[in-house]
Amino acid sequence: MPSPATANRFDGRSVIGQSPVIQMRSGQRRLFQLVEQYRLLGFIARRQYGKTTTCANIALMKMMKHRDHTVIFGSAKLNLSREIVRKEAAVFEKAISAAMARLEEGKVQLADDKTGRSVSGLTHDDFADLFEHSRLEFRYYHTRSSYSRTKVVALRPDTVGETGDLMCDEVGRIGNWKDVWEAVEPIVASNPQFRILLLTTPPPDDAHYSFEQLAPPPGMQFPVSPSGNVYESVKGVTCLRVDAWDAYADGVALYDTKTAQPVTPEESRRRAFDKDAWDRNYGCLFITGGSAAVGLIKLMEAMERGERAGCVYAEDDLPPGWERLFDLSKGPVGIGADPATTEGEKSNPFGIAVTQRIDGRYATKLILSFKSKDPKKPKGILRELATRLKAKAVAIDATSEVYWATEVREELEGVCDVILVKNSEKLDVMGERVLYKTYLGQLLVNAIDESQIDVPNDFNVKDDFRLVKKMKGGFDNSLDAATGRHGDLFDGTKLSLHAIIEGTEEAKADAVQIGARVASISERAASAATSRLTMLPPPDDGPTTPTLNS
Repeated sequence: MPSPATANRFDGRSVIGQSPVIQMRSGQRRLFQLVEQYRLLGFIARRQYGKTTTCANIALMKMMKHRDHTVIFGSAKLNLSREIVRKEAAVFEKAISAAMARLEEGKVQLADDKTGRSVSGLTHDDFADLFEHSRLEFRYYHTRSSYSRTKVVALRPDTVGETGDLMCDEVGRIGNWKDVWEAVEPIVASNPQFRILLLTTPPPDDAHYSFEQLAPPPGMQFPVSPSGNVYESVKGVTCLRVDAWDAYADGVALYDTKTAQPVTPEESRRRAFDKDAWDRNYGCLFITGGSAAVGLIKLMEAMERGERAGCVYAEDDLPPGWERLFDLSKGPVGIGADPATTEGEKSNPFGIAVTQRIDGRYATKLILSFKSKDPKKPKGILRELATRLKAKAVAIDATSEVYWATEVREELEGVCDVILVKNSEKLDVMGERVLYKTYLGQLLVNAIDESQIDVPNDFNVKDDFRLVKKMKGGFDNSLDAATGRHGDLFDGTKLSLHAIIEGTEEAKADAVQIGARVASISERAASAATSRLTMLPPPDDGPTTPTLNS
């Protein structure tokens, strides 16, 4: 037992008692092997599996192997409440203590990153304070003057300026993880030997960037294995996955929240109040849903179909030979335009989508994105598309560009119908007033969910569509600060659907607003922009219109 004078001191041994041996779990041992093989690696593990402890031991291994080496441990929890930070500090302190206890005294020392000086005689509160303020550094000395180090930092875009191995803890809980990732990825760029390890449980929102980084391919099955399963994510990231069943097979128990008695994973899940939360936190399942209006898996399926169907994404101008994308004998064409008349680096781009109905389904054969402050450029593109494709209609978002949209309608008179849509206006749906933004957004979302539409297989399309969020019974578009995108391609595509359906067939609506049950739309709704919404019965050959299910 430590004496009263030293009981509250951090000495590298008192925390763990007399045994200096760390009992590594099978999945942790496998992770040790994988971090040497892969430059970028994900570790998806059930809650309380020991991810932070594993990080501390990997850091020690890296420091022992490489002289004058830096390991950066990025903690998501440093951005959270003080209580959570202190708990994380205690876990990290215990892990470092265990590491120090195995080594010759003096080999591992703690330091204050701000002063650069070694510190000793720390209390647990001192340790936690250094940890909390991102000043904690522990060093492994190869000689008196040469050491390798591990730094603890908060995972924010502005807090990392080092190079070395990078371990990012609980990335699924970092709200701005995409911004953080763009900032920290260059850390390993200067040396091919540097590694990045991403640790997390699946995020609760499938719009989170870590979801598409680390989610396994749809339908992949994972047999129970004490050391976990290795897979390649949809983004190409190699991942080690250890869920509750894998850990249980390795002797890692689950304990009931109420009785504190050990239970099987099956029983633990049966007793869980929130099954989705259990599936994420212990089953390590990437569950679609959350705030994104368009589910990632369904969108990827639509993109894969689009690649087979020859759908194309282009930037700046119409691609050479674009006319060959369309066989006008197969069905009508609709054009949607979400206008923007600026060309700043971070301004919203102009989005144009061209969709054709083929055999009762929809194929967005062309999506075009560009920035231009010259209003004549998009007018010329729309005229060329409408004329050559004999478009049924061009639907334009006139919410903020009503004068420009009105000019386009006048210039295309005699070429095709031009529908001006104002998102802030409403249409009658069997007695219920529904925003055009909600109606058209749900039209496209359900077309994707029901596999009724194919879109170009391009990351710009994916990223843009995923900016659209479900919000208070409708839709809201997030802004990508880096590119200026604001769901412009999504809006252009939904308008192209509207252009095909307008004046040709009825949109059968089981629901329009998210979560609201209503009947079908069968009449026009007048708007201040003199646009009209006409829904007529579908033709006899049976093509379907995507429903508006919630």
